[in-house]
Amino acid sequence: MSAISRYDAAYSHYPTVQTPGTNDFTYMGANTALTGIGNGNWLTNNSEVIAILMDLETYPGSGVRTANFGHVKNTQQTKFLNAPMNSSSNSLPGVGPDLIYRDPWGNPFIISMDLNYNENTQDAFYKFAAVSRVTNTKPEGFNGLLNVSDNSGASDDYEYHGGIMVWSLGPDGAASKTKRADLGENKDNVLSWK
Repeated sequence: MSAISRYDAAYSHYPTVQTPGTNDFTYMGANTALTGIGNGNWLTNNSEVIAILMDLETYPGSGVRTANFGHVKNTQQTKFLNAPMNSSSNSLPGVGPDLIYRDPWGNPFIISMDLNYNENTQDAFYKFAAVSRVTNTKPEGFNGLLNVSDNSGASDDYEYHGGIMVWSLGPDGAASKTKRADLGENKDNVLSWK
């Protein structure tokens, strides 16, 4: 999270090729545990962000161009993230040759950014009332999230007051959009904003 903040401080925008001023955006990770979570602004992995933060122009070994080819997204060529590089995508933790950044259990980090710059970030998973709603009468949610659209907290509009949300599935490698944040598969998720 600090690497993204440093990038934002240097460039006045977040490390993404998504258009600033649009909706918030989530990089979900190449993980079957999060398939079918519904519609939203998200991609399958965080490699685009990592390539920009590490100022990598090509994928290791393959030479395929990244979103930062020609340093177009990191013109100062600053290495904002110094994560360990692994020779295999199965090596833990760190960044594999696919440029996906994984946690100590092998789960891709999930990254959400406030691309409409309204000082609130909506994550494609934690926005759901079934996950983040604490009670049936208040907009305050689990882990400091708030439903800014519905005072009863019933809608799927939970947000974090801040610009960046980074999290992982934790030791069990699972998540459920039908369970509260403090129960079952969601209980061990590792959150940067908690």
